[in-house]
Amino acid sequence: MKRHITFQAGLSAAAVILCCVLSGCATEKLVRNAKPTAFLEASGTPMTGKIARLPFDHAWREAGLDTARYSRLVIRPVTLNHLRTEQWKESASAEITSRERYVEHARELAAYWNQSLNRSFRGPGAHLELTGNPALPGTLVLEIALTEVVFGHPGTYAASYAVPFGGVAESAMFSPTVAFEARVRDAATGKIVATAADRRGTRMKIVDFNRLTISKPNKEICDEWAVQLMEAFNREMFPKVKRTLFTPF
Repeated sequence: MKRHITFQAGLSAAAVILCCVLSGCATEKLVRNAKPTAFLEASGTPMTGKIARLPFDHAWREAGLDTARYSRLVIRPVTLNHLRTEQWKESASAEITSRERYVEHARELAAYWNQSLNRSFRGPGAHLELTGNPALPGTLVLEIALTEVVFGHPGTYAASYAVPFGGVAESAMFSPTVAFEARVRDAATGKIVATAADRRGTRMKIVDFNRLTISKPNKEICDEWAVQLMEAFNREMFPKVKRTLFTPF
């Protein structure tokens, strides 16, 4: 009898995992591409292109760009100047009761992403030297704007277990999302040589304890982007930049 119960539990767990994987794909489809803001529009570069090796909704690089010329990188602080703050009510909760409180949390997220970016570009696989001096030869400048942030609603996610299709789909509707736009400049000329943009929702998990907090899921997205942006700068070590759609815990 005990072995039978264990077997049944194993089947149930497998079914839950499969359900999460399938619903995770559905969640990805629910997160639509973000409409470009003036941050990208002002660049005068294509805004709808993609690069096959990169997991972003949009990516463009100047044709024939000699990346071997560059050995240094300046990371500008993540800006909120193009954040769609009129959408703040989508994040309304006991923690976020006004536009001002929403902006405070968004500012905290931007500061967190600054730290995450600097950590990733100093880690293994990063081949550009971080510098604060754009006047040094062979320097690129990375500029990033947070254009959309939807924070989670902790009450909605309390004891959030993956359940058969209806429950998971309902949870996906309230999934926190983040969108960014990025520009890369040649520091010497000021010319924009690459751009990227992405809009992403949180990954589905079997038990998502992180969703019990306001900003933890958004920070996870920014952490993943920080790693992917670093890898995007290093084609030799990362010919294919991967995107994680599912983690069990």
